[in-house]
Amino acid sequence: MSKSKLIIIAAAMMMANAANAQSINLKKVFSKPQNTTTTTAPAAAADEFEVSGVRYKANGTEAIVVAKKYSGDIYIPKTVSKDGKTMTVTKIGDRAFAGCKKLRSINMNDAAIKEIGNGAFSGCMFLECASLPNTVVKIGDDAFHMTNIGVIELPASLKTLGKRAFFFSAIRSISLPNGLTAIDSRTFSGCADLKEITLPASVTSIAADAFDNSPNLKNINVAASNKVYTSSTDGKIHKK
Repeated sequence: MSKSKLIIIAAAMMMANAANAQSINLKKVFSKPQNTTTTTAPAAAADEFEVSGVRYKANGTEAIVVAKKYSGDIYIPKTVSKDGKTMTVTKIGDRAFAGCKKLRSINMNDAAIKEIGNGAFSGCMFLECASLPNTVVKIGDDAFHMTNIGVIELPASLKTLGKRAFFFSAIRSISLPNGLTAIDSRTFSGCADLKEITLPASVTSIAADAFDNSPNLKNINVAASNKVYTSSTDGKIHKK
């Protein structure tokens, strides 16, 4: 059986047993990148261009990061230029880094990113570090699904966190920013390493399955001024 098939089977087995797992650390499970069938990246469109190994799509005065086979440590700047025209990088496109198993880190500290697209980093099993700028307003569905990120700082600017955003990731603890109003379906489901989450006063809606199959989650710290929910030490969300 090929190693790529073994990866798929192993991932499926872990998801099926997430409720009984004590700890899932993708880095330990997949100790080194596995050999996979080489897939040719789609040819760049006429409005696409590359700067320092990152592919962008021109969109007026803005630029969007688009799909390519990325690996290692990636840096996203505030602006990029093409044919003498400078554009502000405002979005990580849908599935831009999806399935890039050799991606290690993404640094967006200096960028002006407003949106992390749907599935942007989904399946980046060795992605350990992602730094977000204080301009991010939206993180899309499945954005960090099945990544090895243990800790991430979400910016105060964040307003929307998509479905399954951290589903089956290695997240250990997280503090959600004030201004975020909802935790959607399966946002933190299947996170066997998740032990603690801090919720702000602004959160007034939490999906029933938001934390499903995260067996080590015990501490849910809710701001005292939250009018809907209260803190708990049983891993369950309680209303006031």
